[in-house]
Amino acid sequence: MDFLIRLFDPRSAEVREARVDAASKAELEARFAAGPEVLLSAEAVKQRSTRLPRGRLDVAWWARELRTLLMAGMTVVEAVETLNTQMMAAMVGQTRAQWHEHLLARLREGQSLSQAMQSTGSFPAVLIAGVRASERTSNLVDALNDYLGYHEMLERLRKQLISASIYPALVVGLGTLISLFLLLFVVPRFSQIYNGLHGQRSTVTSMLLGLSQLLQGRLRWVLLALALLLLGMAWAWRSGRLQDMLRAALLSIGPLRRQWDEFLLAKLFHSLTLMYRGGYALDEALRLCAGLELGAGLRERMLQAEMALMQGQRVSAALGEAGLTDLVTRRLLAVGERTGNFDRILQTIAERHAQNFSTFIERTTRLVEPVLLLLVALLVGGLVVMMYMPIFDVATSVS
Repeated sequence: MDFLIRLFDPRSAEVREARVDAASKAELEARFAAGPEVLLSAEAVKQRSTRLPRGRLDVAWWARELRTLLMAGMTVVEAVETLNTQMMAAMVGQTRAQWHEHLLARLREGQSLSQAMQSTGSFPAVLIAGVRASERTSNLVDALNDYLGYHEMLERLRKQLISASIYPALVVGLGTLISLFLLLFVVPRFSQIYNGLHGQRSTVTSMLLGLSQLLQGRLRWVLLALALLLLGMAWAWRSGRLQDMLRAALLSIGPLRRQWDEFLLAKLFHSLTLMYRGGYALDEALRLCAGLELGAGLRERMLQAEMALMQGQRVSAALGEAGLTDLVTRRLLAVGERTGNFDRILQTIAERHAQNFSTFIERTTRLVEPVLLLLVALLVGGLVVMMYMPIFDVATSVS
């Protein structure tokens, strides 16, 4: 649900309005209870018809094209008009056309680029914050460059994770299909041969033949169940529920949860780098990063670190007490406190967490792939051996 909220900032004595997403008004009140901004009012608003769903727009492409036009000397409005004309000429789809028209209309009304981007509901919070910071320094091109670097880092980690998952999924899927083919079509034909053979069957072979006959007798229901399973998985994937279930299963395992935290921390520190370079103080940057999809646990630690910074604690101590650092990260932050070069330090920390996650994916892939291949080979090979065991028994009795 969308809320139009009014906030008071005691540090600057300013009142500002913002549009945020929350499950209820009580959640909003709890979110701003710790400060530093005071929630004055919150009104539920209906979504505009021009608000477009997330995930259907290539924000990285848009940022790259906008950066090119700005570097050529265009103003922001001219650049967005050019992109809008390009979309209409290319006839890329009604969704993108409506998106650009909405953005252009807000700019012509006098809104800043960050306000216009936020009103669409289609831009990530870190990009909006970076653009808002660039409006203070008039350095929008650098803000877009920083976001594109951030996006490339996340995409590289996501693609690496997806690539590592494809091979195990193919091996397990192919092994399942081969096993079902053997049970549904091959084993029943072998059972007809075994009916004419005299001799005692082994217990394992009898169980295999019984399972095959059970599945063969309910072949339609088995095929219907498989079709429903595939359709359900496709629907769960498109709706995001499958990813949520996989994430929940991942977080229930300690070692995997720690590696997932590496990915989230890489995303967090890279976001902090973008905002710090854009002119935000670290406590402001932490508050804005709390709006990213980093999980409730990490969000609470970020708000705790923000409060500690506002109370005057050193950065390394505040983030360390909130559980956002390890020994190496804390020492790197101490170097940043001594030199004042926090943007480079935050970037180094982000790259370190990203490298740790990438190394884990590579090592896990090298270990899991042969293990899965061995298990599938044992399953299929076991089924084949059990099918031929009565023949071996007959051959033994004849000899």
